[in-house]
Amino acid sequence: MNYMLEIIAFEQWLETHYLPISPQLLWYKLMNLCNRSGWSEWVTVDNLRLMAAMQMSREATLIKARDELIKAGLIEYQKGKKGSPNRYHILSLAEKNTFKNEVESVVKTENTFKSVVQSEVKSAVYPVVESVVYPVVQSADIYKQNKTKTKQKETPPVSPAARFEEFWELYPIRQRRYLAQTAYCDLVLSGTVTEAELVEAAKNYAAYIEQSGSSRVCLPNNFLEKCIFQDYLSKKPLETPEKEASVLEPEEELTGRDEEWWRYGPNGEEE
Repeated sequence: MNYMLEIIAFEQWLETHYLPISPQLLWYKLMNLCNRSGWSEWVTVDNLRLMAAMQMSREATLIKARDELIKAGLIEYQKGKKGSPNRYHILSLAEKNTFKNEVESVVKTENTFKSVVQSEVKSAVYPVVESVVYPVVQSADIYKQNKTKTKQKETPPVSPAARFEEFWELYPIRQRRYLAQTAYCDLVLSGTVTEAELVEAAKNYAAYIEQSGSSRVCLPNNFLEKCIFQDYLSKKPLETPEKEASVLEPEEELTGRDEEWWRYGPNGEEE
């Protein structure tokens, strides 16, 4: 038995048959009980429970409504034995030929209306959802691309030189490796200086710092980018190059130059 079909058939039956309000309410309550019981053929329920569900105070009113339903051929009734409630069986209206075609037509119409509504809702909602989601996906892609670019910037270039590590180990301080490695590669690729010369310059500069006891050491990237390494090519360690002497002797001569070049001590500690 189909709950919805039975209700539609009952309402159509009422259009051509007279039935007072109390029997109508009793039919709906019995139908609800049948639905809750899993559509058992017979439903057992006592009078007091039905009176409470229908908010009736007199049992005679319930009995009269029950008799009206029996007379209309809508239910069957079995009186309960002593200590057992009465039993009710609802006769299906939807299965009768009189209403079957009409009920099926109503259900088909409702299903068609439901499909139309769902189609309209999809056509109205989906464009809005797509317009909202698309920028979010686009933003995620842009974020991913920017993140990849950032990683590429932070990753030192692949060195074409084989002796950078040797240069790095010989240099007096080890600060800003990425910048130093980039400058080292640029110099080697330019062909203006060889790796052997850069390694020798680092070795001579380290020896100069150690033997002179200088408290200021040039940052490795500036040593390469500013071509200070040229002052330490094929020279004795204790010789003071002109460029270095002009920076180290008078303190006031630091004016106009990047003091950050020299702000690290021999052990790489910031002064």
